[in-house]
Amino acid sequence: MKKLLIVLTVLALFAGFAFAEGILVGEKPVKLEISGKDGGRLDKTPWCSSELNTTAWCLFYVDPDESDLNTLAEETLDAEDISKDLLKTVAVINYKATKLPAFAVTMVLNGKQKKYPDTLYLKDGNSVFVNKWGLTDNTYCTLVFNKNGVLVYRKDGKMSEEDVADYIKTIKANL
Repeated sequence: MKKLLIVLTVLALFAGFAFAEGILVGEKPVKLEISGKDGGRLDKTPWCSSELNTTAWCLFYVDPDESDLNTLAEETLDAEDISKDLLKTVAVINYKATKLPAFAVTMVLNGKQKKYPDTLYLKDGNSVFVNKWGLTDNTYCTLVFNKNGVLVYRKDGKMSEEDVADYIKTIKANL
């Protein structure tokens, strides 16, 4: 009986770790939709991950408290001056990850949308990306999708200079 309990515990742990990985490089993620209280676009219209196709996409999933974590990667991508026809960007803000009031985060987002009109800004009010795609909560996640919606790059947390070089290389290879 003790051995059975140990085996079941080990299997449960491995199953939990497999689930915690979420979307993996080389795979197309499950369809994810956000609308209503879960979030969506700044204009309150719904958003669906099926939009991540026909062109390469960079998706940034950001805790507002960690928004400056990958400034080097952001600046490096901007310096590459890649055509907006070849690469689209979407920034998803994880409202549940901050203690800041929602109205304050939304004000900042509205300002960023004016400053970066080619970036799509989304609100995630209930950690939908964490729950459905297994993205890491309370940090800054960087994802790159190819033209077919397949994940080709993922980095959760702070990117090193080596990570940034790999990120840019991956983007260019998938334009």
